[in-house]
Amino acid sequence: MTSRVLRDGQEAAVIDVGSNSVRLVVYRIDGRAMTPILNEKVMAGLGRGEARTGKLAKDGVDSALKAIRRFGTLIEGLDVKDVYAVGTAAVREAKDGREFAERMEADTGIKLRILSGEDEARLSALGVSAGAPDAKGIVGDLGGASLELIEIGPKGVGRGETFPLGPLTLMDEHDFDYVKVNKLVEQALDRTKLLGKRGGDFYAVGGAWRALGRIDIALKNHPLGVLHHHEMSRAEVLKVADVVRKQSRRSLEKLEEAAAKRAETLPYAAVVLEHVMQAGQFDRVILSAFGLREGVLIERMSEQALAVHPLIAAAEALAGRWTRTRDFGQALETWIAPMFDGQPYVFPKKREEVLRGAAARLADVGGPLHPDQRVEVMFDLILRAPLAAINHEERAFLAAAIHHRYTKAPPRHADAYMRLLSDERQAAAAALGAALRLGADLSGRSEPLLAAVEIEAVDGRLLLRVKKKAAHLVTETVQRRLDYAAGALGLTPEIKIP
Repeated sequence: MTSRVLRDGQEAAVIDVGSNSVRLVVYRIDGRAMTPILNEKVMAGLGRGEARTGKLAKDGVDSALKAIRRFGTLIEGLDVKDVYAVGTAAVREAKDGREFAERMEADTGIKLRILSGEDEARLSALGVSAGAPDAKGIVGDLGGASLELIEIGPKGVGRGETFPLGPLTLMDEHDFDYVKVNKLVEQALDRTKLLGKRGGDFYAVGGAWRALGRIDIALKNHPLGVLHHHEMSRAEVLKVADVVRKQSRRSLEKLEEAAAKRAETLPYAAVVLEHVMQAGQFDRVILSAFGLREGVLIERMSEQALAVHPLIAAAEALAGRWTRTRDFGQALETWIAPMFDGQPYVFPKKREEVLRGAAARLADVGGPLHPDQRVEVMFDLILRAPLAAINHEERAFLAAAIHHRYTKAPPRHADAYMRLLSDERQAAAAALGAALRLGADLSGRSEPLLAAVEIEAVDGRLLLRVKKKAAHLVTETVQRRLDYAAGALGLTPEIKIP
């Protein structure tokens, strides 16, 4: 395990030794963007029966160590130098938890950091903030053995609480008993000082709650199956909880693929979420794909890296795989900004500006693709890309803008486009795409050539000012691009060459 500051372009591994699962994720670090390049999980069940015996499950220990030995071999084979292994509630609370950690280090050379409940909650909240920098409310991380609650807001991470409410802790040798489990959860949450009918948003972290989110997506036929930032109203949460706790294990296994993997623990997770929503009177649940593992990395990033908005960083990381430089995306963002002076905002001002910045960085992601393929794949590619700090409506808007970077026609067979975007947002995405297309095609995606041309919206005109030495850049194709962009913005095109 290392403690140095993470560097741009490196790879880092996190091993999360949880009460139910043991997982390895290897990330590529691009600024503050963390892109998983390897993700493996074993459902070891370390904490199974711990509430009764006080010790880690023997079979779970064997399974976990076997998995971690493999993880160590993979890490060595990939030549990843920065490795962070963390143990949560099961290892923390077990009488033989430290013995397990010592055995793990002896077997693999990987030192396990056993997190306190406070540290676990704090790191989960840091991870949530990495995926939702404007998050304000309560983060809840449900592991196999415990529930961590912690405040999150503009000033960062606040107070935290830990409860022994993980599914493995609530389970006993008998079948699920709603009345019994309901009483246990209710009694435990009576001690909370954080919930108190506060309302607002609850950010849900953990595999069991993500499985509940997948069930919600299936129940309401939501047009986008991306779990990060999937939202559920309190009524929708209570409906899913009611459906899950009334299903037999066999029925749950048939309900949804993710539910099948966690069929035994899902009813317990549903009851806990149900009580959290009622105790906090939250307006909605927002699922976070970011949590503890991302928090472990965030606390090792430089202030310079953390100063970049996570969506911009994620867009640069995605585009950086194919484009020569990030500089053109940054230059394009600045170049197109005057085109939108006086245009109505279809998202809050700051959010729309961030979305434009992200779109500018993604403007040439489709460059290596055959022209006939770009139109077919770009919408779905951006819609499901590993982007942070973006909700589903914003994803659809960004995907539509990049689609329109290559074509005037709307995406075909795109349910998410029709259902997630209003007519106004569809039009705004088309205008943004047209602006990107004009800047990219005019300059050949060259930053110096883009700097030789200026554009602005003034007096109802979209005015393109071209320096005399760059006059040859203006072709019939560029004129068509300008005409279309002007039309999309409700302006009249004009070109001025000294």
